[in-house]
Amino acid sequence: MKRRVEHNQESSRGKKKRNDVMLDDGEYHGASSNNVNEKDQLLQSSAVLGCILGKQQSNLDDFLKETYQKLPSLYRISQEDRESCEVLKMLYSMGWEGVSDLLHSSQSNLDKITSSNTSNTLDESNADESMSSGASRSIDSNTLPLFFRNQEPLQLDEIKNIYGNSPFAAYLDGCSIVNNHADLLSASLASLCLDIQKSLPHAYINTYLTPPKAAAVSAHADDRDVFVIQVMGEKQWKVYGKVPIPYPSANEQVGKNGLPIPDHVIQDAPMYDITLQPGDVLYIPRGFVHEASTSILEPSFHCTVALATHDWSLSTILSNIVQNEVSNHARFRMALHPDFGRKELCSVDKTLIDGLSNLIHDAVECITSKFTVEHVANILETKFKAHNDNVQPIRQSLMDDYYLHAQTKSATVPFAETCSVVGPIAAKYVGMKSTIRASTPEERSMAPLPIATHGRGLTVREEICDALLYVLDILKENETMVVQVSQLRGYLSEDHMKQQNGTGMICDLSILSFVKCCVELGALTLLQP
Repeated sequence: MKRRVEHNQESSRGKKKRNDVMLDDGEYHGASSNNVNEKDQLLQSSAVLGCILGKQQSNLDDFLKETYQKLPSLYRISQEDRESCEVLKMLYSMGWEGVSDLLHSSQSNLDKITSSNTSNTLDESNADESMSSGASRSIDSNTLPLFFRNQEPLQLDEIKNIYGNSPFAAYLDGCSIVNNHADLLSASLASLCLDIQKSLPHAYINTYLTPPKAAAVSAHADDRDVFVIQVMGEKQWKVYGKVPIPYPSANEQVGKNGLPIPDHVIQDAPMYDITLQPGDVLYIPRGFVHEASTSILEPSFHCTVALATHDWSLSTILSNIVQNEVSNHARFRMALHPDFGRKELCSVDKTLIDGLSNLIHDAVECITSKFTVEHVANILETKFKAHNDNVQPIRQSLMDDYYLHAQTKSATVPFAETCSVVGPIAAKYVGMKSTIRASTPEERSMAPLPIATHGRGLTVREEICDALLYVLDILKENETMVVQVSQLRGYLSEDHMKQQNGTGMICDLSILSFVKCCVELGALTLLQP
């Protein structure tokens, strides 16, 4: 049930349960050399991975040998490391305002997309694919926010018509917000990827913002290995020990795109049944089925560091070699004689059979000449370089801006220059320390018409609707009352919140999102950002 808000013009961590997990694994025996080449000398070690692995595994080599691609594993980043490691310090100091900045950036891309004639279909998988397909950076289609309601993705027209493209409005209605390739939107996440790439070939980050008592997606397996880093709030996770499809490719991800999860996978007790809290890191290799949800107590923000291991596999590389090498020759691209496949092979002319046999022999010779360790290594090197070169300028720009603003302690655009106290631009400047009051009729008229079809209103989940209305009524009844956003929760007594069924669900992010929406729609005025 939902309500409309109209405007007038080790933690509770569970124990690991071991199951028999049968996956093929082997060892790589590289060529030995007495000389360390220049490329190897440039390799560095990731400080973040060192903090994650901590005392459980002495170094990255142990992780790669014992855990990587084999078994899920739970790690804990110490408070000391979170404060002393500069990259982790940036990550854990994001706060809800840093998350809000991320959402504003992705909303800007969404506004560009929905204003153009773009496909209405959007989900987690095709947003990931847009990165590898070289989607136009002019509209940043690979960094669109994805909105999930009741574990189902919303389409672009729904997002625009119901929420006016606002992730804050969607969050208030109980939607989870997923940002793929968020390392192209946030300096903190760009820095995290750059550090991890000191030890691993390439990484990117998807972020998941989930309100209390919700789940973004249902149980599924991925085609990539991930490190789930809990940044704020807490989230319950289940990871199942039986792998339905070992090392799946993109079209073999059970729980996605209509591919069902076999019943036997989730009938047994999960391998992990835990609650992640800030500092916890859960490593999940590709293929392991998992699911996550929040409690009624608080929201969750976590970042998933993804390693595209399906793209680094020998099967993928050899398939690409076959496709590329065979396609490079015109005679291999010609259609075969229609008799093949229509007639019994014994009925096909012998000349045709001999010709096809010779053609196959030539194709195999062409392909096998490329099946060498050196060629495979070169392909991987080229692949990694292309991925990293593609995102490096964007990440570096985010980092440069971050350090510039840290030195000058100034906003991206001085607030005074925006001349906005209401509307979408003013809403971007709303933070927990901002001061606000109820808008005058003149100020309300300054707010541009919203793009949502229902006009100046919000659709808010039932559990928090009355509590938020109560705060808004207080401000409207005291038109000259000026208050800091961070103080608004103080107007809600415990008894009032219990009466309104919102205990624990009115968090700082709920208040911040509500105020941002009210400023954008013209109900509240921003006095000081």
